Amino acid sequence: MKSAFLSSTSATAIIVTADDGGVGKTTVAVQIASFLRLHGIEPLLFQLDSKEKLAAKTGLPVHALSVSSVASDRGDGLRVTDVIAPWYRAVTTTNESGRRYVLLEVGAANAALFHTAVTQFDLQEDIELLGLDVHVFVVTKAGEDSAIQTVREIKRLETNLPGASIVIVKNEVLGRPETAAEYLDDRLKKAYLGVLKKYPNIRMEKIDARSMALYERLHVTPDVIVGWYENDYREAIARTGMKRDEAKLFVKDIAVWTAKMIEQITAVFPKLNENSDG
Repeated sequence: MKSAFLSSTSATAIIVTADDGGVGKTTVAVQIASFLRLHGIEPLLFQLDSKEKLAAKTGLPVHALSVSSVASDRGDGLRVTDVIAPWYRAVTTTNESGRRYVLLEVGAANAALFHTAVTQFDLQEDIELLGLDVHVFVVTKAGEDSAIQTVREIKRLETNLPGASIVIVKNEVLGRPETAAEYLDDRLKKAYLGVLKKYPNIRMEKIDARSMALYERLHVTPDVIVGWYENDYREAIARTGMKRDEAKLFVKDIAVWTAKMIEQITAVFPKLNENSDG
């Protein structure tokens, strides 16, 4: 399904971030990539991290950005902007064949580096001059540490990228973040709940532990797994090594979970539902 929205030559930059580790950034990035693929879009994937988890979990080409990958070439002349320059160029280079979608996952340890670089590049100016669409997905989960880091990340985004669209993704693996916020101290509780109220929210619901464990092990995007219902689940059985009943339940778990995520992500990119004649 192609969209008329893709006729523009300006880019859409999608950033998945959290100044905190283990909150589910890669899982969110994979779901967004799956969403785009369902619309006939193959996004350019970048990961500001040396772990390269995004490539492992999608099975797709991912440009890994890390200090170590460029330090040997730059030596003492290394600048922060050198690290994310490939991503920046992909976002700001005109693509005459259509709109380019560029997805970047920012590793927790690199959040500060990312903000330093986009400030030096002045990405906000590019939003204004080039007509860039920048969507930032900030992932959070229940707990004091995540609440602190989420509030801090939002403040940095509001300062450095005021022209970006911000979405909060609430990972419910440890429970609902807004419910857990009731047990925070009053100042943090007010700031955190204020952030959740100010920006659109996406719920990433917890799914069956066995299904999630298997999903984490497979190197495919959710849209591929959902397609395994075809041919009487034979592909699912072959790829998982499970009996038919177990493989079928796994596919259905991922299908329901993904459908809920896709529905919410679609609300962030409403123009992708404007079908072209082709």
